[in-house]
Amino acid sequence: MQITVVITTHDRPELLREAIASVEAQRFDEWDVIVVDDGSRPAVTLSPMQGGRIRLLRNEVAQGPSEARNTGMRTAIGEVIFFLDDDDLLGADALAQIDAAFQGDANLNCLFVNVEPFGSDAEGTRHNQIQAVTRVLAAMGERLEGTECVLRLHSDLLFAALLERIPMAFQRVAIKRTQLQKVGLYSGQGFEDLEWYYRVALRCTCGLLVTPGYRVRCEGQSYFSRPEEKQRLIDTIIHIRKGLLSLDEVAATPLLKRLTTASLASAHFNKAYYAYQNHQAFPWRNLFDSTVNGLYWHHFSLAGKVLKNRIRQAITRQH
Repeated sequence: MQITVVITTHDRPELLREAIASVEAQRFDEWDVIVVDDGSRPAVTLSPMQGGRIRLLRNEVAQGPSEARNTGMRTAIGEVIFFLDDDDLLGADALAQIDAAFQGDANLNCLFVNVEPFGSDAEGTRHNQIQAVTRVLAAMGERLEGTECVLRLHSDLLFAALLERIPMAFQRVAIKRTQLQKVGLYSGQGFEDLEWYYRVALRCTCGLLVTPGYRVRCEGQSYFSRPEEKQRLIDTIIHIRKGLLSLDEVAATPLLKRLTTASLASAHFNKAYYAYQNHQAFPWRNLFDSTVNGLYWHHFSLAGKVLKNRIRQAITRQH
């Protein structure tokens, strides 16, 4: 089947060339590429040799990766759409593996592609990702051991497991184009694109490609570890959890609604705890919202620590 690879890019021409080259090197021939240049300065250009199978679209003003992916999805003509970040690479057999998975299971309409980190920071990332994937699968009563090609995943169980974490492998998606109308496009900017994977989990028949086919570059180029980005991620998680409660599938399923509410409460507590650890103005409202499922020791403990610090500061000011 024809696979359209959507690559969104912004101001990383050298890395983009490597990403495109990894598609051109595939041991699978039924592919085309859509490069969405999201406001790069200077604008992205392709060599004449790359015409035909590689199309270039451009947003004159950067709109963020989510809307850039939407531009690619709206234009894609392949039976399957796959997303590749401009700083990452595909393994030589990635597209062949994706094609074989869909051909081998007619009911499958979405495939999560397992990842293999590379670069100077790869080892730590590899360890963390293996642990994260293992925990997600364990929450569903599944494991990779003994699975040869594709592990089929139960929709509701997958959604519930991803409420705890979304490992990289579950953010690398190959999806049938006919399924996009049901799933919808990406919404929001930045970390908010994580919400799309929850809709995929709920609205698709999903599988996980066991053999890693997506190569994640780990060379310190990510900004996710910056303090301001951690704060934004915490706020975004709360926003996403609130939005999930309004999804028809969640609202109509008591178990999913209960699990999502609990996950939202946990996110509120995490925001309060992060503020305490980083000596920020304490968000009492978030701590209060985190008690929706009941008051527990960790609520009292955190409130006590904050009040103790305030008393100590007041005494210090008096002296």
